[in-house]
Amino acid sequence: MELNVQVEKPSNILRKLTIRVAAKEVATRFERGLIEVQKTAKLKGFRPGQAPISVIKQYYGEDIKHRLFHSLIDESFQEAVRGEKLQAVGRPKIDTPDHKTGEGDHDHTLHEDKDLTYVATVEILPEIEVKGHTGVSLTREEISIKDEDIEKVVNGLLDSQAELIPVSSGLVNADGQSNSRPAKMGDHVDINFDGGMVTEKGIERRPEMKGNRVLEIGSNSLIEGFEENLIGMRKGESKNFRLNFPKDYHAPDFAGKESEFSVTVNEVKEKKMPELNDEFAKQMGYEDLADLRKKAREYLTKEKTDETDRKLRSELMQSLIEKNPFDVPQALVESQTRALAQDWAEELKKQGADDAMIQGAIMGELEGMKKRADSQVRGSLILEAIAKKEKIEVSDEEFHNELITVATSMKVEPEKLNEFYAKNSDRKEDMLFRMRQERTLKFLLDKAKIKSKS
Repeated sequence: MELNVQVEKPSNILRKLTIRVAAKEVATRFERGLIEVQKTAKLKGFRPGQAPISVIKQYYGEDIKHRLFHSLIDESFQEAVRGEKLQAVGRPKIDTPDHKTGEGDHDHTLHEDKDLTYVATVEILPEIEVKGHTGVSLTREEISIKDEDIEKVVNGLLDSQAELIPVSSGLVNADGQSNSRPAKMGDHVDINFDGGMVTEKGIERRPEMKGNRVLEIGSNSLIEGFEENLIGMRKGESKNFRLNFPKDYHAPDFAGKESEFSVTVNEVKEKKMPELNDEFAKQMGYEDLADLRKKAREYLTKEKTDETDRKLRSELMQSLIEKNPFDVPQALVESQTRALAQDWAEELKKQGADDAMIQGAIMGELEGMKKRADSQVRGSLILEAIAKKEKIEVSDEEFHNELITVATSMKVEPEKLNEFYAKNSDRKEDMLFRMRQERTLKFLLDKAKIKSKS
C-alpha cells in the first residue's frame, strides 16, 4: 500500500500519526470493490453479474465507499504502526478532515479520485530504563504455627460435619405441631422473608429483598440488626421490624435508607457436633487423630508460606514502582480495570447477588479497582523491561515442562494441549508472558536483600 506517514510525539506514551493513502490506491480498491459486487449483484433488467459498472456504482457506490473507508483506515494504520516500529496499545482515535472523534455524526466521506488523509492518535508502550531493581531490601515474616491454630482447622473440619437438629421446647401448638424453644445466638433458623424500602407512601416492596434461607444467628451475613431480631422467635412465629441499611452499603439504591422486613420462622435448629476421636479422623480420610493434626500443620504451613511469599512479592513490586515512575497507557489500565470488575462480578454472582447489586457494588469500588489496575499494569511493564534488560527468556524446554504440568492438572494429554497452543498462538504468547514474568520475579527475589522478622 502506498502511504505517507508523519509522526508527532505529544507525550512519552502518545503518538499522533498523520497518514495519507494515495489516491491511486483508493481508486484501485474502489474499482475492485465495484467488480466484486458486480459478480453477484441482482438488479432489475440485468442478468446476475451482467450489470454495467456505472449502474453498480449508482446503486452500491456509497455502501462500497463506507466499507472501503473503514478497511483502508484499519489496514493503513496497522501498516504505518509496523513501519514506524511502534508498540501501539488500545484503539486509535481517528480524525479525518470531515469528522472529529466525539463530535457529531460519523462522516465516512471518501472520494475515489482523491487521497484519503486522516490523523490517528494512539498510546504506545513506554520505554522504561529500569533502575534499582537488584539488591532490593525486603522483609520476610517468619512462619509460626501455634497449637491453637491447628485446633481451629480441626474444629473447622468438625463443624463442617455437624448436623443441624430441629430444637423443641417439649410443647405442642394448637395445630398439633411441636413447638421450638426461642432462637438464640448460634442457632440456625430457616426463614421466609419479604422486605421493602420505607417511603412517604408506605412500604415499597423490592423483589431482591424477598426469599427463603437458612441463617446462622451471629454470622453477620446480613445487614446489621437483622439477625438480632430473630433472637427469641419460635418456630411458626412471624415478626415485622425496621432497619437502616449501612451508609457504605455496596448498592447505592439501598445505602443509608430505612427498610422494613416481614420474617416467618419455619424451623429453629442447633448444631450437633460429631465426637472428635480417631474414628472421626478415619472417616475424614486420615490414619488417626494425630495424623489429622499433622496434616493440619502441613496445610497451615503451606498457607502461611504462600501468604508470606505474596507479601514479599508485593513489597518488591511496590519498591520497583516507587523507584521507576513513568507514564502508563490508560488503555491498559482500563482493560485491567474491566478484568478486575469482571472477576469480582463473577464472585458476587456465585454468592447469590443479582445484577443490580453487582452493578452497585462495582460502581462503589470502581476507583479502588482503577488504582489496583494501575499498579498491576505498572508492575507488569516494569517486569517486562527487566526481563529485556537482563535477557530473561523462556526456553523451549521450560515451556514444554510447564505444558506437561498444566496438562496433568487439567487431566488432558500433553499432546492435545500442545496442539491447542500450536493452533492458538495468542494463547501460547500469554503463557510465555506469564512464565517470563514469573522467572523475572524469581530473579529479582534471588538478588534481593531479604531479612527475617518474627
